[in-house]
Amino acid sequence: MSPLPTNAFSLAAIVRSYKTQKQSQEQKKQQYVLVHERFPRGWWLPGGGIEHKDSTPVDAAVRETIEEAALPQCGDFPVMTHLLSLEQTQGRIRFIFRGEWCDDDEQSILKCPPGDDDSIEAKWITWEEINNFKRRRKHIPREQWLDDGNDNAHPLSSTTSVNHPWLRAHEPLTFFGMLENSLQQIESIPGLKLCQVEDKDEVVGAFFSRSKESCQSASEVQTLTIQGRATFLIHLKCRLLVYDSENRLFATMSSFVDDQNENTLRQLADEMISQFASSTFETGLQRVEYTAHENGRDATLTVFPYAITSSNQDFHNDVKWVSKDELADSLDQRLAAHLLSGQGNFADLNILRDTECAM
Repeated sequence: MSPLPTNAFSLAAIVRSYKTQKQSQEQKKQQYVLVHERFPRGWWLPGGGIEHKDSTPVDAAVRETIEEAALPQCGDFPVMTHLLSLEQTQGRIRFIFRGEWCDDDEQSILKCPPGDDDSIEAKWITWEEINNFKRRRKHIPREQWLDDGNDNAHPLSSTTSVNHPWLRAHEPLTFFGMLENSLQQIESIPGLKLCQVEDKDEVVGAFFSRSKESCQSASEVQTLTIQGRATFLIHLKCRLLVYDSENRLFATMSSFVDDQNENTLRQLADEMISQFASSTFETGLQRVEYTAHENGRDATLTVFPYAITSSNQDFHNDVKWVSKDELADSLDQRLAAHLLSGQGNFADLNILRDTECAM
């Protein structure tokens, strides 16, 4: 069945970095970028719709961060480092990345008021300061609302940004909270590390690339929109690696989401893992691959979950169990070797969602 036309979005949870180790040590608290969007929106993560001109969702996250948060003359680009969440529902998909952006105290690179058409301003905010923001616009006291002259009372941007800032939605609290928790617990950064496809030494991580093939006409690509937003046809695939820890044998399963009107990528992964549910004691996500086709319209998204079980061979006669070296695909062999090595670096399976992450 053909993929469902899908609107795709990239968001960025940006962490401040410094040019020198000394500056980094002097900064006692981690800081994050918040963008003050145009009315009627409040403060939020930099991000927005992926466009056909974007090579990958990672490039879209960089572009949106620069457009919404950077001064016009800014020459330093943010660097995306990790995939924090992959949220796919019918006709909609969101990639939430962690990024780093170098900004010295002497001359900030962030946008100042009055801003431009994309946003009013951007600021470096600590976790404690984020928690002082109002959760929604409706929580702003009525006396702080001003009339715009058209019988539409609303919070004036310059007033609310200083006295009663409010968050457009939960994402800053959710994803900055995730990063803050890993920092406080001295844990590794959550999610999957972003890796280059051409780096053959990396097997676990998130890989985003654009394939090289014949390009369709620009006019055909431009017609692929829903309500003015760029639309993509994304083929959704799951490749499951199962490890029988008792017999030290592996099995693989692979399937596409056949009907995207009815099922999601997370549902497919859960369905495949459920076949081993009676003896599965560990699951996770080793790898994500996103390949954008050169026509700017099609893409293939593949996730690589794993499940560790104890002796499933007796009641899964249709599954072929083999040793690591007998796995037919070289990538499966490398993923199996990494699983056996105990090196970790895997992601929680829950970064793959069939609902948008909520608090």
